[in-house]
Amino acid sequence: MPMIPSLIVGLIICFAFAWLLGISERNRLRALDPITWAPGAGQTIAAKGDNFSKKTFGGGLGKALGGAGKLVKAKVYLADSAMADTVLDPNRSTLRPKLIWFNLALTVIVMIVLVIDVIPLPYVFMLGSAIALLVNFPKVGDQAKQLIAHAPSVVAVVAMVMAAGVLTGMLSGTGMVDAMSQWLVQIIPPSMGPYAAVITGLISIPATFLMSNDAFYLGILPILSKTAENYGIQPVEMARASITGQPVHLQSPLVPAILLLVSLANVDLGDHHKKVLWRALVVSLAMLTVGVLFGVIPFGR
Repeated sequence: MPMIPSLIVGLIICFAFAWLLGISERNRLRALDPITWAPGAGQTIAAKGDNFSKKTFGGGLGKALGGAGKLVKAKVYLADSAMADTVLDPNRSTLRPKLIWFNLALTVIVMIVLVIDVIPLPYVFMLGSAIALLVNFPKVGDQAKQLIAHAPSVVAVVAMVMAAGVLTGMLSGTGMVDAMSQWLVQIIPPSMGPYAAVITGLISIPATFLMSNDAFYLGILPILSKTAENYGIQPVEMARASITGQPVHLQSPLVPAILLLVSLANVDLGDHHKKVLWRALVVSLAMLTVGVLFGVIPFGR
């Protein structure tokens, strides 16, 4: 509850970034096709008489009836190879318009089961995928085609997740996480003790990007919290500060979800980081600042 203002501000910033990205994309498309994406494109044109319509459109397409204009339908085609892989074919054979409500209901049920956490997450996705495959593609041959079509992305994501697990295991098993924890505690001078919560929030941004949440919250945060208690800072306050680094953590290659995202979007992880990482940093710093302003994260106690 105390961190709700920070979360709201972070959400507002995300919406602002989304709006700015939309404006940027519109400007990019306008540069590719100035006529289609010019200001006012797509608006209704009301013709006033035959002369205007014949001169402008030819054949009286905009002929006025009683002084009112007539809508003219036009198909717009955008020749942009960069967007070709991101647009679904509206006539693809995998469309199932009659099953749209079933698929929607199945998606909602899967989301609900994920939230209430009554079944292990892998089983939820396996059951949901199996049901969707059986209902949408009753024939075994069609099921095999869909599995083959999506196999490359599945194998790539699983391989990346396994590699991330190996890296996390090496960091923990070799004692590097413990060494980093001790080093972080040692480099903080005693005079900065009253600012331990804010320092923890700042440390959590790169730390949770470079290691798993378990390594940070179970290995580093308890040591920092124990040190902060000497300055009157409660562990719950340290915990609040530490979660402000999560927007950056979710962009880490150690997070399976981001690997799945870039794979499905056909985007290179490095390109994704160039666009998103600094924005995630802005959100984290804003959440930390709001937490300090509202007094839920102590500063200089």
